[in-house]
Amino acid sequence: MTLSQWYEDVQTQLTADGLNPLFVQPDAKSTLPLVFVNVHVDADMSSKTGTLSSVGQQIDIYDSIDTPPAEWEDFVRKVKWSLSKVTRWQSLTASNSIDTSMGESTPLRRCMLLITLEGDY
Repeated sequence: MTLSQWYEDVQTQLTADGLNPLFVQPDAKSTLPLVFVNVHVDADMSSKTGTLSSVGQQIDIYDSIDTPPAEWEDFVRKVKWSLSKVTRWQSLTASNSIDTSMGESTPLRRCMLLITLEGDY
């Protein structure tokens, strides 16, 4: 599978599961909660097949700071579950923080997922 195909599958699955995937930097006008498919790093590419053998993908999840912690954790779990339908990852790391990078005067909840995809993801 190519990375482009993987992105299409991610968008299709997240949308089917009622999530709000974005592939461009969100701003203060973006509807929350949202899932931002952020930057990736290609570790290797096969010149024969054109497919990547290893990719590090960042996915950021945002919601209102007013979202109760238990509800926030359930939403993050729902995103992980949705992504697991599309791919098998070698590793997944989640880091929660309070974020002001989208230009909001009120901070947002943010979970940064770092996913390592290996082989035929």
